[in-house]
Amino acid sequence: MESQAGCSSTPSSPPSGPVVGIDLGTTYSAVAVYQRGKVEIFSNESGSRTTPSVVGFLGGESFVGEAAQDLPASCQVFDSKRLIGRPYNAILTSEISHWPFMVIEKRGVPVLRVTVNESKKEDFFPEEISAMVLRNLKETAEASLQQTVSQAVITVPAFFNERQRQMTKLAGKIAGLDVIGMINEPTAAAIAYGLDKSKGSDGAKKTIFIYDLGGGTFDVSVMTVSGSDFTVLASGGDTHLGGEDFDNRLLHALIEDVRTQHGVCLDSVSVHELRRACELAKRKLSSLSEVPVSVYFPRHNLNYKTSVTRARCENLCSDLFNKTLTIATDVLADAKVTKDAVDEVVLVGGSTRIPKVRTMLRDFFDGKEPRRSINPDEAVAYGAAVHAAALAAGDDHLFCNMVKLKDVTALSLGIETEGGGFSRVIPRNTPIPCKMVKEYTKCKDACEVLFEVFQGERSLAKDNHNLNKKFTIPTPLPQKDVKIDCCFTIDADGLLTVTATDKVTGASGKVTVTQEEGALSEDAVKDMIERAKRFRDQDARDLLKIQAAQRDEETAQQDGGRAKKRKIRR
Repeated sequence: MESQAGCSSTPSSPPSGPVVGIDLGTTYSAVAVYQRGKVEIFSNESGSRTTPSVVGFLGGESFVGEAAQDLPASCQVFDSKRLIGRPYNAILTSEISHWPFMVIEKRGVPVLRVTVNESKKEDFFPEEISAMVLRNLKETAEASLQQTVSQAVITVPAFFNERQRQMTKLAGKIAGLDVIGMINEPTAAAIAYGLDKSKGSDGAKKTIFIYDLGGGTFDVSVMTVSGSDFTVLASGGDTHLGGEDFDNRLLHALIEDVRTQHGVCLDSVSVHELRRACELAKRKLSSLSEVPVSVYFPRHNLNYKTSVTRARCENLCSDLFNKTLTIATDVLADAKVTKDAVDEVVLVGGSTRIPKVRTMLRDFFDGKEPRRSINPDEAVAYGAAVHAAALAAGDDHLFCNMVKLKDVTALSLGIETEGGGFSRVIPRNTPIPCKMVKEYTKCKDACEVLFEVFQGERSLAKDNHNLNKKFTIPTPLPQKDVKIDCCFTIDADGLLTVTATDKVTGASGKVTVTQEEGALSEDAVKDMIERAKRFRDQDARDLLKIQAAQRDEETAQQDGGRAKKRKIRR
Protein backbone atom coordinates (compact mmCIF):
# COMPACT_ATOMS: atom_id res chain seq x y z
CA MET A 1 0.00 0.00 0.00
CA GLU A 2 1.35 3.44 -0.93
CA SER A 3 1.95 5.40 2.21
CA GLN A 4 -0.67 8.04 2.84
CA ALA A 5 2.25 9.99 4.16
CA GLY A 6 3.08 10.00 0.54
CA CYS A 7 6.48 8.39 0.31
CA SER A 8 8.71 5.40 0.82
CA SER A 9 11.61 5.90 3.18
CA THR A 10 14.48 5.26 0.78
CA PRO A 11 15.01 5.05 -2.97
CA SER A 12 14.96 1.58 -4.50
CA SER A 13 18.48 2.14 -5.84
CA PRO A 14 21.16 4.80 -5.33
CA PRO A 15 20.37 7.82 -7.52
CA SER A 16 22.68 8.20 -10.52
CA GLY A 17 21.86 11.90 -10.70
CA PRO A 18 19.59 14.50 -9.18
CA VAL A 19 16.20 13.32 -7.93
CA VAL A 20 13.51 15.72 -9.12
CA GLY A 21 10.16 16.68 -7.64
CA ILE A 22 7.21 16.70 -10.03
CA ASP A 23 3.85 18.36 -9.55
CA LEU A 24 1.66 16.38 -11.97
CA GLY A 25 -1.35 18.65 -12.21
CA THR A 26 -4.71 18.31 -13.93
CA THR A 27 -4.21 21.39 -16.09
CA TYR A 28 -0.57 22.39 -15.51
CA SER A 29 2.52 20.54 -14.28
CA ALA A 30 5.96 21.56 -13.04
CA VAL A 31 9.33 19.98 -12.27
CA ALA A 32 11.98 21.13 -9.80
CA VAL A 33 15.19 20.06 -8.10
CA TYR A 34 16.82 20.90 -4.78
CA GLN A 35 20.56 21.47 -5.17
CA ARG A 36 23.20 23.45 -3.33
CA GLY A 37 20.75 24.66 -0.73
CA LYS A 38 18.05 26.01 -3.03
CA VAL A 39 15.18 24.89 -5.23
CA GLU A 40 15.18 25.46 -8.98
CA ILE A 41 11.92 25.24 -10.94
CA PHE A 42 12.81 24.43 -14.53
CA SER A 43 11.55 26.39 -17.54
CA ASN A 44 10.27 24.47 -20.57
CA GLU A 45 11.05 25.24 -24.21
CA SER A 46 8.46 28.04 -24.19
CA GLY A 47 10.12 29.70 -21.23
CA SER A 48 7.31 28.76 -18.83
CA ARG A 49 7.91 27.19 -15.43
CA THR A 50 4.58 25.39 -15.71
CA THR A 51 3.65 23.10 -18.61
CA PRO A 52 0.07 22.46 -19.77
CA SER A 53 -0.89 18.84 -19.02
CA VAL A 54 -2.06 18.42 -22.60
CA VAL A 55 -0.96 15.81 -25.15
CA GLY A 56 -1.56 16.12 -28.88
CA PHE A 57 -1.18 13.75 -31.82
CA LEU A 58 -0.58 14.70 -35.43
CA GLY A 59 1.02 12.78 -38.28
CA GLY A 60 1.93 9.87 -36.03
CA GLU A 61 3.87 12.09 -33.62
CA SER A 62 3.04 13.21 -30.08
CA PHE A 63 3.29 16.72 -28.68
CA VAL A 64 3.10 17.93 -25.08
CA GLY A 65 2.30 21.26 -23.45
CA GLU A 66 2.00 24.46 -25.46
CA ALA A 67 2.87 22.56 -28.66
CA ALA A 68 -0.13 20.30 -28.09
CA GLN A 69 -2.41 23.24 -27.34
CA ASP A 70 -1.53 24.75 -30.72
CA LEU A 71 -2.95 21.70 -32.53
CA PRO A 72 -6.59 21.45 -33.66
CA ALA A 73 -9.00 20.56 -30.85
CA SER A 74 -9.67 17.15 -32.41
CA CYS A 75 -5.97 16.28 -31.94
CA GLN A 76 -5.76 17.07 -28.21
CA VAL A 77 -6.31 15.00 -25.07
CA PHE A 78 -6.13 16.24 -21.49
CA ASP A 79 -7.56 15.68 -18.01
CA SER A 80 -5.81 12.30 -17.68
CA LYS A 81 -5.47 13.04 -13.95
CA ARG A 82 -9.26 13.08 -13.69
CA LEU A 83 -9.39 9.64 -15.30
CA ILE A 84 -6.36 7.85 -13.89
CA GLY A 85 -7.15 4.95 -11.58
CA ARG A 86 -10.92 5.39 -11.85
CA PRO A 87 -13.48 2.76 -12.85
CA TYR A 88 -15.66 3.38 -15.87
CA ASN A 89 -18.92 4.08 -14.06
CA ALA A 90 -21.98 6.30 -14.17
CA ILE A 91 -20.21 9.18 -12.42
CA LEU A 92 -17.44 9.21 -15.00
CA THR A 93 -19.78 8.89 -17.98
CA SER A 94 -21.58 12.04 -16.84
CA GLU A 95 -18.30 13.95 -17.34
CA ILE A 96 -17.54 12.63 -20.82
CA SER A 97 -19.63 15.31 -22.52
CA HIS A 98 -17.11 17.92 -21.30
CA TRP A 99 -14.32 16.52 -23.47
CA PRO A 100 -13.75 16.87 -27.24
CA PHE A 101 -12.08 13.43 -27.36
CA MET A 102 -13.60 9.97 -27.05
CA VAL A 103 -13.52 8.08 -23.76
CA ILE A 104 -14.53 4.43 -23.98
CA GLU A 105 -14.61 1.48 -21.60
CA LYS A 106 -12.02 -1.29 -21.71
CA ARG A 107 -11.61 -3.91 -18.98
CA GLY A 108 -13.77 -1.81 -16.68
CA VAL A 109 -11.63 1.34 -16.88
CA PRO A 110 -11.72 4.47 -19.06
CA VAL A 111 -9.59 4.58 -22.19
CA LEU A 112 -8.93 7.59 -24.43
CA ARG A 113 -9.44 6.90 -28.15
CA VAL A 114 -7.06 9.12 -30.11
CA THR A 115 -6.56 9.82 -33.82
CA VAL A 116 -2.77 9.55 -34.13
CA ASN A 117 -2.78 10.23 -37.86
CA GLU A 118 -5.33 10.70 -40.64
CA SER A 119 -6.13 7.01 -40.98
CA LYS A 120 -5.35 5.46 -37.61
CA LYS A 121 -6.92 5.57 -34.16
CA GLU A 122 -5.28 4.22 -31.02
CA ASP A 123 -6.51 3.64 -27.48
CA PHE A 124 -4.48 4.98 -24.56
CA PHE A 125 -4.97 4.34 -20.86
CA PRO A 126 -4.92 7.54 -18.76
CA GLU A 127 -1.61 6.52 -17.21
CA GLU A 128 -0.06 6.43 -20.70
CA ILE A 129 -1.14 10.01 -21.37
CA SER A 130 0.16 11.09 -17.96
CA ALA A 131 3.42 9.31 -18.78
CA MET A 132 3.87 11.50 -21.86
CA VAL A 133 3.53 14.60 -19.71
CA LEU A 134 5.98 13.15 -17.17
CA ARG A 135 8.50 12.29 -19.90
CA ASN A 136 8.31 15.86 -21.17
CA LEU A 137 8.98 17.17 -17.65
CA LYS A 138 11.83 14.69 -17.25
CA GLU A 139 13.44 15.97 -20.45
CA THR A 140 12.91 19.58 -19.42
CA ALA A 141 14.92 18.87 -16.27
CA GLU A 142 17.59 16.96 -18.20
CA ALA A 143 18.02 19.80 -20.68
CA SER A 144 18.74 22.24 -17.87
CA LEU A 145 20.83 19.92 -15.68
CA GLN A 146 22.74 18.49 -18.65
CA GLN A 147 22.53 15.01 -17.16
CA THR A 148 20.15 12.07 -17.03
CA VAL A 149 17.26 12.18 -14.59
CA SER A 150 16.04 8.71 -13.61
CA GLN A 151 14.35 9.15 -10.21
CA ALA A 152 11.56 11.37 -8.99
CA VAL A 153 9.03 12.13 -6.29
CA ILE A 154 5.56 12.76 -7.75
CA THR A 155 2.77 14.61 -5.99
CA VAL A 156 -0.82 13.36 -5.74
CA PRO A 157 -4.01 14.77 -4.22
CA ALA A 158 -4.35 13.81 -0.56
CA PHE A 159 -7.71 12.22 -1.35
CA PHE A 160 -6.40 9.91 -4.11
CA ASN A 161 -7.21 6.28 -3.31
CA GLU A 162 -4.79 3.39 -3.56
CA ARG A 163 -5.59 2.56 -7.19
CA GLN A 164 -5.09 6.18 -8.29
CA ARG A 165 -1.73 6.29 -6.52
CA GLN A 166 -0.61 3.01 -8.08
CA MET A 167 -1.53 4.16 -11.58
CA THR A 168 0.28 7.47 -11.08
CA LYS A 169 3.37 5.53 -10.08
CA LEU A 170 2.94 3.34 -13.16
CA ALA A 171 2.81 6.49 -15.32
CA GLY A 172 6.21 7.40 -13.92
CA LYS A 173 7.56 3.96 -14.78
CA ILE A 174 6.29 4.23 -18.36
CA ALA A 175 8.01 7.62 -18.59
CA GLY A 176 11.33 6.06 -17.60
CA LEU A 177 11.29 7.25 -13.99
CA ASP A 178 11.89 5.30 -10.80
CA VAL A 179 9.31 6.89 -8.52
CA ILE A 180 11.07 6.72 -5.17
CA GLY A 181 8.19 8.38 -3.36
CA MET A 182 4.82 10.06 -3.64
CA ILE A 183 3.81 13.01 -1.51
CA ASN A 184 0.39 14.51 -0.95
CA GLU A 185 0.04 17.90 -2.63
CA PRO A 186 -0.93 19.94 0.45
CA THR A 187 1.93 18.35 2.39
CA ALA A 188 4.37 19.38 -0.34
CA ALA A 189 2.94 22.90 -0.24
CA ALA A 190 3.40 22.95 3.53
CA ILE A 191 7.09 22.15 3.08
CA ALA A 192 7.39 25.13 0.73
CA TYR A 193 5.59 27.29 3.29
CA GLY A 194 7.73 25.97 6.14
CA LEU A 195 11.00 26.71 4.38
CA ASP A 196 9.77 30.15 3.34
CA LYS A 197 8.66 30.88 6.92
CA SER A 198 11.95 29.66 8.40
CA LYS A 199 13.88 32.42 6.61
CA GLY A 200 12.67 34.94 9.17
CA SER A 201 11.16 32.87 11.95
CA ASP A 202 12.09 31.78 15.44
CA GLY A 203 10.94 28.23 14.63
CA ALA A 204 7.91 28.43 16.93
CA LYS A 205 5.24 25.79 16.39
CA LYS A 206 2.38 26.98 14.19
CA THR A 207 -0.90 25.49 13.07
CA ILE A 208 -1.46 26.05 9.37
CA PHE A 209 -4.42 25.49 7.11
CA ILE A 210 -3.53 24.50 3.53
CA TYR A 211 -6.26 25.32 1.00
CA ASP A 212 -5.24 23.75 -2.33
CA LEU A 213 -7.65 24.51 -5.19
CA GLY A 214 -6.15 23.49 -8.50
CA GLY A 215 -7.38 22.88 -12.01
CA GLY A 216 -9.16 19.62 -11.28
CA THR A 217 -8.72 18.66 -7.63
CA PHE A 218 -9.26 20.23 -4.21
CA ASP A 219 -7.38 19.39 -1.02
CA VAL A 220 -7.46 20.76 2.50
CA SER A 221 -4.96 19.89 5.21
CA VAL A 222 -4.51 21.09 8.77
CA MET A 223 -0.90 20.76 9.91
CA THR A 224 1.50 21.84 12.60
CA VAL A 225 4.91 23.12 11.55
CA SER A 226 7.80 23.46 13.96
CA GLY A 227 11.23 23.85 12.44
CA SER A 228 11.76 20.79 10.24
CA ASP A 229 8.83 18.86 11.75
CA PHE A 230 5.66 18.72 9.65
CA THR A 231 2.72 16.91 11.25
CA VAL A 232 -0.56 16.46 9.40
CA LEU A 233 -3.54 16.54 11.74
CA ALA A 234 -6.26 15.94 9.15
CA SER A 235 -6.84 16.04 5.40
CA GLY A 236 -9.85 16.06 3.13
CA GLY A 237 -10.83 16.98 -0.36
CA ASP A 238 -12.56 16.22 -3.63
CA THR A 239 -10.66 14.73 -6.57
CA HIS A 240 -13.18 16.24 -8.99
CA LEU A 241 -13.45 19.85 -7.92
CA GLY A 242 -11.32 22.63 -9.38
CA GLY A 243 -10.88 25.33 -11.96
CA GLU A 244 -12.16 23.17 -14.79
CA ASP A 245 -15.48 22.83 -12.98
CA PHE A 246 -15.72 26.61 -12.85
CA ASP A 247 -14.93 26.72 -16.58
CA ASN A 248 -17.67 24.17 -17.23
CA ARG A 249 -20.29 26.23 -15.38
CA LEU A 250 -19.57 29.25 -17.59
CA LEU A 251 -19.26 27.03 -20.66
CA HIS A 252 -22.71 25.50 -20.19
CA ALA A 253 -24.22 28.95 -19.67
CA LEU A 254 -22.70 30.25 -22.92
CA ILE A 255 -23.65 27.10 -24.86
CA GLU A 256 -27.24 27.75 -23.84
CA ASP A 257 -26.84 31.41 -24.80
CA VAL A 258 -25.66 30.41 -28.29
CA ARG A 259 -28.60 28.06 -28.64
CA THR A 260 -31.25 30.56 -27.55
CA GLN A 261 -29.77 33.64 -29.26
CA HIS A 262 -28.66 32.04 -32.52
CA GLY A 263 -30.49 28.71 -32.72
CA VAL A 264 -27.18 26.83 -33.00
CA CYS A 265 -26.25 23.57 -31.23
CA LEU A 266 -22.47 23.54 -31.06
CA ASP A 267 -20.47 20.47 -32.10
CA SER A 268 -17.67 19.08 -29.91
CA VAL A 269 -14.89 21.00 -31.70
CA SER A 270 -16.78 24.29 -31.33
CA VAL A 271 -17.45 23.52 -27.67
CA HIS A 272 -13.72 23.04 -27.13
CA GLU A 273 -12.97 26.45 -28.66
CA LEU A 274 -15.63 28.04 -26.46
CA ARG A 275 -14.14 26.26 -23.44
CA ARG A 276 -10.76 27.87 -24.07
CA ALA A 277 -12.46 31.27 -24.29
CA CYS A 278 -14.23 30.58 -20.99
CA GLU A 279 -10.96 29.67 -19.27
CA LEU A 280 -9.33 32.85 -20.57
CA ALA A 281 -12.31 34.94 -19.41
CA LYS A 282 -12.15 33.34 -15.95
CA ARG A 283 -8.47 34.23 -15.65
CA LYS A 284 -9.03 37.83 -16.73
CA LEU A 285 -11.87 38.20 -14.24
CA SER A 286 -9.34 37.76 -11.43
CA SER A 287 -8.33 41.37 -12.11
CA LEU A 288 -11.30 42.79 -14.07
CA SER A 289 -15.00 43.07 -13.25
CA GLU A 290 -16.16 42.38 -16.81
CA VAL A 291 -14.52 40.90 -19.92
CA PRO A 292 -15.60 40.42 -23.56
CA VAL A 293 -15.84 36.93 -25.06
CA SER A 294 -15.51 36.53 -28.82
CA VAL A 295 -15.32 33.18 -30.63
CA TYR A 296 -15.71 32.39 -34.33
CA PHE A 297 -17.28 29.00 -35.09
CA PRO A 298 -16.40 28.23 -38.74
CA ARG A 299 -18.50 25.07 -38.83
CA HIS A 300 -21.57 27.17 -38.06
CA ASN A 301 -20.42 30.38 -39.79
CA LEU A 302 -21.10 32.18 -36.52
CA ASN A 303 -19.10 34.98 -34.93
CA TYR A 304 -20.30 34.80 -31.33
CA LYS A 305 -19.75 37.81 -29.08
CA THR A 306 -20.86 38.46 -25.53
CA SER A 307 -19.53 39.80 -22.23
CA VAL A 308 -19.15 38.08 -18.88
CA THR A 309 -19.06 39.72 -15.47
CA ARG A 310 -17.24 38.54 -12.39
CA ALA A 311 -20.53 38.60 -10.49
CA ARG A 312 -22.15 36.25 -13.00
CA CYS A 313 -19.29 33.75 -12.74
CA GLU A 314 -19.39 33.89 -8.95
CA ASN A 315 -23.11 33.20 -9.02
CA LEU A 316 -22.70 30.27 -11.43
CA CYS A 317 -20.07 28.69 -9.18
CA SER A 318 -21.40 29.66 -5.74
CA ASP A 319 -22.35 26.10 -4.75
CA LEU A 320 -18.88 24.84 -5.72
CA PHE A 321 -17.21 27.56 -3.65
CA ASN A 322 -19.45 26.68 -0.71
CA LYS A 323 -18.61 23.00 -1.12
CA THR A 324 -14.95 23.79 -0.44
CA LEU A 325 -15.94 25.45 2.83
CA THR A 326 -18.03 22.44 3.84
CA ILE A 327 -14.98 20.23 3.32
CA ALA A 328 -12.83 22.74 5.22
CA THR A 329 -15.24 22.66 8.17
CA ASP A 330 -15.15 18.85 8.27
CA VAL A 331 -11.35 18.75 8.16
CA LEU A 332 -11.03 21.25 10.99
CA ALA A 333 -13.43 19.09 13.02
CA ASP A 334 -11.40 15.94 12.25
CA ALA A 335 -8.23 17.77 13.30
CA LYS A 336 -9.95 18.99 16.48
CA VAL A 337 -8.78 22.50 15.64
CA THR A 338 -10.96 25.60 15.88
CA LYS A 339 -10.79 28.35 13.28
CA ASP A 340 -9.29 30.83 15.73
CA ALA A 341 -6.50 28.34 16.54
CA VAL A 342 -5.22 28.47 12.95
CA ASP A 343 -2.11 30.67 12.74
CA GLU A 344 -1.74 30.81 8.95
CA VAL A 345 -4.02 30.17 5.96
CA VAL A 346 -1.89 29.11 2.98
CA LEU A 347 -3.27 29.27 -0.56
CA VAL A 348 -2.09 26.77 -3.16
CA GLY A 349 -3.22 26.15 -6.74
CA GLY A 350 -4.00 28.52 -9.59
CA SER A 351 -7.71 28.68 -8.75
CA THR A 352 -6.93 30.46 -5.47
CA ARG A 353 -6.30 33.57 -7.57
CA ILE A 354 -10.08 33.91 -7.90
CA PRO A 355 -10.99 36.97 -5.77
CA LYS A 356 -14.16 35.33 -4.45
CA VAL A 357 -12.13 32.40 -3.08
CA ARG A 358 -9.84 34.74 -1.16
CA THR A 359 -12.61 36.91 0.29
CA MET A 360 -14.64 33.80 1.14
CA LEU A 361 -11.72 32.29 3.07
CA ARG A 362 -10.99 35.57 4.82
CA ASP A 363 -14.60 35.72 5.99
CA PHE A 364 -14.54 32.02 6.95
CA PHE A 365 -11.55 32.67 9.22
CA ASP A 366 -13.14 35.80 10.73
CA GLY A 367 -10.94 38.34 8.97
CA LYS A 368 -7.63 36.44 8.87
CA GLU A 369 -5.93 37.27 5.56
CA PRO A 370 -4.68 34.24 3.58
CA ARG A 371 -0.91 34.12 3.17
CA ARG A 372 0.36 35.08 -0.30
CA SER A 373 4.14 34.82 0.09
CA ILE A 374 4.50 31.52 -1.79
CA ASN A 375 3.75 31.08 -5.49
CA PRO A 376 0.48 29.07 -5.68
CA ASP A 377 1.51 27.52 -9.02
CA GLU A 378 4.97 26.41 -7.90
CA ALA A 379 4.63 25.61 -4.19
CA VAL A 380 3.77 21.93 -4.70
CA ALA A 381 6.71 21.26 -7.07
CA TYR A 382 8.96 23.20 -4.69
CA GLY A 383 8.03 21.03 -1.71
CA ALA A 384 8.28 17.85 -3.78
CA ALA A 385 11.83 18.76 -4.82
CA VAL A 386 12.90 19.29 -1.21
CA HIS A 387 11.33 16.01 -0.15
CA ALA A 388 12.94 14.21 -3.11
CA ALA A 389 16.36 15.44 -2.04
CA ALA A 390 15.71 14.35 1.54
CA LEU A 391 14.68 10.85 0.42
CA ALA A 392 17.71 10.56 -1.84
CA ALA A 393 20.05 11.59 0.99
CA GLY A 394 19.98 8.06 2.40
CA ASP A 395 22.32 7.88 5.40
CA ASP A 396 23.10 11.59 5.30
CA HIS A 397 21.08 12.21 8.46
CA LEU A 398 21.85 15.91 8.61
CA PHE A 399 20.22 16.39 5.24
CA CYS A 400 17.37 13.89 5.39
CA ASN A 401 16.28 15.32 8.76
CA MET A 402 15.79 18.67 7.05
CA VAL A 403 12.19 17.55 6.48
CA LYS A 404 10.46 15.17 8.90
CA LEU A 405 6.92 14.28 7.88
CA LYS A 406 4.15 12.75 9.94
CA ASP A 407 1.02 12.18 7.90
CA VAL A 408 -2.41 10.60 8.30
CA THR A 409 -4.59 8.12 6.46
CA ALA A 410 -6.56 10.18 3.95
CA LEU A 411 -9.26 7.50 3.58
CA SER A 412 -10.76 4.96 5.97
CA LEU A 413 -9.71 1.31 5.80
CA GLY A 414 -11.95 -1.61 6.72
CA ILE A 415 -13.68 -4.81 5.67
CA GLU A 416 -16.94 -5.92 4.08
CA THR A 417 -19.49 -7.27 6.56
CA GLU A 418 -22.59 -9.42 6.16
CA GLY A 419 -25.07 -7.79 3.80
CA GLY A 420 -22.38 -5.84 1.95
CA GLY A 421 -21.77 -3.15 4.57
CA PHE A 422 -18.43 -1.42 5.06
CA SER A 423 -17.00 -1.59 8.58
CA ARG A 424 -14.19 0.89 9.30
CA VAL A 425 -11.25 -0.41 11.28
CA ILE A 426 -8.90 2.55 10.72
CA PRO A 427 -10.88 5.79 10.29
CA ARG A 428 -9.66 8.49 7.94
CA ASN A 429 -7.17 11.01 9.35
CA THR A 430 -5.61 8.48 11.73
CA PRO A 431 -1.93 9.35 12.35
CA ILE A 432 0.61 7.00 10.76
CA PRO A 433 2.02 4.62 12.05
CA CYS A 434 -1.01 3.08 13.70
CA LYS A 435 -2.56 -0.17 14.91
CA MET A 436 -6.27 -0.74 15.49
CA VAL A 437 -8.28 -3.82 16.45
CA LYS A 438 -12.00 -4.42 16.04
CA GLU A 439 -14.02 -7.40 17.24
CA TYR A 440 -16.48 -9.20 14.95
CA THR A 441 -18.94 -12.05 15.41
CA LYS A 442 -19.09 -14.80 12.80
CA CYS A 443 -22.27 -15.38 10.82
CA LYS A 444 -24.46 -18.24 12.05
CA ASP A 445 -23.61 -21.66 10.52
CA ALA A 446 -20.56 -20.30 8.68
CA CYS A 447 -17.66 -22.76 8.51
CA GLU A 448 -15.22 -20.04 7.52
CA VAL A 449 -15.09 -16.25 7.62
CA LEU A 450 -14.00 -14.12 4.66
CA PHE A 451 -12.10 -10.87 5.24
CA GLU A 452 -11.88 -8.53 2.23
CA VAL A 453 -10.12 -5.16 2.53
CA PHE A 454 -11.64 -1.90 1.24
CA GLN A 455 -10.73 1.79 1.32
CA GLY A 456 -13.17 4.70 1.32
CA GLU A 457 -15.94 6.53 3.13
CA ARG A 458 -19.15 5.00 1.73
CA SER A 459 -21.54 2.87 3.78
CA LEU A 460 -21.53 -0.05 1.34
CA ALA A 461 -18.32 -1.90 0.54
CA LYS A 462 -19.10 -2.04 -3.19
CA ASP A 463 -19.07 1.77 -3.33
CA ASN A 464 -15.53 1.92 -1.94
CA HIS A 465 -12.18 0.97 -3.45
CA ASN A 466 -11.45 -2.77 -3.27
CA LEU A 467 -7.76 -3.31 -2.52
CA ASN A 468 -8.07 -6.83 -3.98
CA LYS A 469 -6.77 -8.34 -0.76
CA LYS A 470 -8.73 -11.04 1.06
CA PHE A 471 -8.29 -14.16 3.17
CA THR A 472 -10.39 -16.64 5.13
CA ILE A 473 -10.08 -18.29 8.52
CA PRO A 474 -11.85 -21.54 9.47
CA THR A 475 -14.40 -21.61 12.30
CA PRO A 476 -15.66 -24.98 13.58
CA LEU A 477 -19.38 -25.77 13.56
CA PRO A 478 -21.75 -25.73 15.38
CA GLN A 479 -20.18 -22.99 17.50
CA LYS A 480 -22.22 -19.83 17.81
CA ASP A 481 -21.22 -16.30 18.66
CA VAL A 482 -17.57 -16.90 17.81
CA LYS A 483 -15.59 -13.70 18.39
CA ILE A 484 -12.89 -12.74 15.92
CA ASP A 485 -10.36 -9.93 16.37
CA CYS A 486 -9.45 -8.11 13.15
CA CYS A 487 -6.26 -6.05 13.38
CA PHE A 488 -5.12 -3.39 10.88
CA THR A 489 -1.53 -2.15 11.18
CA ILE A 490 0.17 0.56 9.09
CA ASP A 491 3.89 1.05 9.63
CA ALA A 492 5.90 4.24 9.10
CA ASP A 493 6.46 3.39 5.43
CA GLY A 494 2.75 2.89 4.76
CA LEU A 495 2.83 -0.92 4.73
CA LEU A 496 -0.64 -2.20 5.64
CA THR A 497 -0.97 -5.58 7.36
CA VAL A 498 -4.37 -7.10 8.15
CA THR A 499 -4.74 -10.08 10.50
CA ALA A 500 -7.77 -11.86 11.94
CA THR A 501 -7.76 -14.32 14.84
CA ASP A 502 -10.52 -16.57 16.21
CA LYS A 503 -10.49 -15.82 19.96
CA VAL A 504 -11.60 -19.39 20.81
CA THR A 505 -9.58 -21.66 18.49
CA GLY A 506 -6.67 -19.35 17.69
CA ALA A 507 -7.17 -19.89 13.94
CA SER A 508 -5.85 -16.88 12.05
CA GLY A 509 -5.24 -15.36 8.65
CA LYS A 510 -3.11 -12.53 7.35
CA VAL A 511 -2.63 -10.34 4.30
CA THR A 512 -0.20 -7.54 3.47
CA VAL A 513 -0.74 -4.68 1.03
CA THR A 514 2.52 -3.28 -0.34
CA GLN A 515 3.13 -0.15 -2.37
CA GLU A 516 4.56 -2.20 -5.23
CA GLU A 517 1.33 -4.01 -6.01
CA GLY A 518 -0.62 -2.71 -9.00
CA ALA A 519 -3.56 -3.92 -11.00
CA LEU A 520 -1.70 -4.53 -14.29
CA SER A 521 0.44 -7.48 -15.26
CA GLU A 522 4.12 -7.08 -16.11
CA ASP A 523 3.31 -7.83 -19.76
CA ALA A 524 0.75 -5.02 -19.83
CA VAL A 525 3.28 -2.62 -18.34
CA LYS A 526 5.92 -3.68 -20.88
CA ASP A 527 3.48 -3.08 -23.73
CA MET A 528 2.86 0.45 -22.48
CA ILE A 529 6.58 1.15 -22.19
CA GLU A 530 7.23 -0.18 -25.70
CA ARG A 531 4.47 1.97 -27.14
CA ALA A 532 5.93 5.02 -25.41
CA LYS A 533 9.25 4.34 -27.15
CA ARG A 534 7.59 4.83 -30.54
CA PHE A 535 7.38 8.52 -29.81
CA ARG A 536 11.02 8.85 -28.67
CA ASP A 537 12.20 10.41 -31.95
CA GLN A 538 9.81 13.29 -31.43
CA ASP A 539 10.88 13.47 -27.78
CA ALA A 540 14.51 13.82 -28.85
CA ARG A 541 13.64 16.71 -31.15
CA ASP A 542 11.68 18.36 -28.35
CA LEU A 543 14.68 18.00 -26.04
CA LEU A 544 16.89 19.84 -28.54
CA LYS A 545 14.33 22.66 -28.70
CA ILE A 546 14.29 22.94 -24.91
CA GLN A 547 18.09 23.12 -24.78
CA ALA A 548 18.14 25.80 -27.49
CA ALA A 549 15.48 27.85 -25.70
CA GLN A 550 17.37 27.64 -22.43
CA ARG A 551 20.61 28.73 -24.13
CA ASP A 552 18.75 31.73 -25.55
CA GLU A 553 17.45 32.57 -22.08
CA GLU A 554 20.95 32.37 -20.60
CA THR A 555 22.25 34.65 -23.36
CA ALA A 556 19.47 37.14 -22.65
CA GLN A 557 20.36 37.16 -18.95
CA GLN A 558 24.04 37.71 -19.77
CA ASP A 559 23.02 40.69 -21.92
CA GLY A 560 21.77 42.38 -18.78
CA GLY A 561 18.13 41.56 -19.21
CA ARG A 562 17.80 43.59 -22.42
CA ALA A 563 15.90 40.77 -24.09
CA LYS A 564 12.17 40.64 -23.50
CA LYS A 565 11.24 38.36 -20.62
CA ARG A 566 8.87 35.47 -21.26
CA LYS A 567 5.69 35.36 -19.27
CA ILE A 568 5.15 32.62 -16.73
CA ARG A 569 1.92 30.72 -17.27
CA ARG A 570 -0.42 30.04 -14.44
